Amino acid sequence: MTRSEVVHIAVASDAAYISWAATLVQSCLQQHSVGRVHFHLLHDSSLSARDGSRLLDMVHNAGSRIDLYDIDPSRVSALPSVNRFGHIVWLRFLLPELLPDLSRVLYLDADTFVVDSPEPLWHMDLEGDSLGAVANVVEPVMRDHVAGLGIEDGKGFFNSGVLLMDLDRMREDNSAGQLAQFASEQRGNLVWPDQDALNIVFAGRWHPLHPRWNAMNSLWFWGPWARDVFGRDAVREATTEPAILHFEGPSLLKPWHFLCQHPWRDEYRRTLASTPWAGTPLEDQTPATQLIRRLPTRMQLPVYRRLVRMRVRS
Repeated sequence: MTRSEVVHIAVASDAAYISWAATLVQSCLQQHSVGRVHFHLLHDSSLSARDGSRLLDMVHNAGSRIDLYDIDPSRVSALPSVNRFGHIVWLRFLLPELLPDLSRVLYLDADTFVVDSPEPLWHMDLEGDSLGAVANVVEPVMRDHVAGLGIEDGKGFFNSGVLLMDLDRMREDNSAGQLAQFASEQRGNLVWPDQDALNIVFAGRWHPLHPRWNAMNSLWFWGPWARDVFGRDAVREATTEPAILHFEGPSLLKPWHFLCQHPWRDEYRRTLASTPWAGTPLEDQTPATQLIRRLPTRMQLPVYRRLVRMRVRS
């Protein structure tokens, strides 16, 4: 790969997630010299002109560049909806087409947070594979599902929140078409629709990355299972010197949730406060969650889950 002085980072967001996407962008800007990063933000037409303008100004004032891609939702409407994210997660499949002049792009989920320069990752040799990704720590109750996809080795199932994408190879293989076809045909069998589809289409064609490039919540909260996947040393390195944090999982694990206990929560909130979305209130700060917060940390998630179930029933 020809070395580029500019790191190209793609993010997908809808209007509801734009403050978190902006915090991710700001975290990237804090790790780069002026002009060394170029963002590509994909959205589904829900982004307001005001939010778009604020995001453009934030990036341009930092001396970098961002392009906004307003994508017709009908392009991915035939694919299964994914929880509260709807169809926004499928927009990353369009990157080989949307960025025809790029040979690679670093895709980041909007709930990630950059705390060290991603340039070493950007220049990494994928050794002929289509993707660079970090293995997903799969909890025991979900391992049968992963095995049902044909992935017997737990280390062979990757997380889709951080992807170093070889766009040239993906265009050659028509990967976007394969992904869309598989997701459409298997929509009833996919638990994590976009991630399942990516793992099936790119089985044996992804390059494993060190977990510091996608330091998921599981590294802190599912320590024994994480060590089974990555080994003790890699987990220690990823948790003490992460490069890209990923706040995946239930809502209370997000740093914008009132009950979040993640060790990088406060740094995330300080970065949010430096964006045009400063003052965004914490999610779900209610009398019930204030009571839950008084419980021991290990009890908060199960009690909060019961609270969510009660809300759904009512």
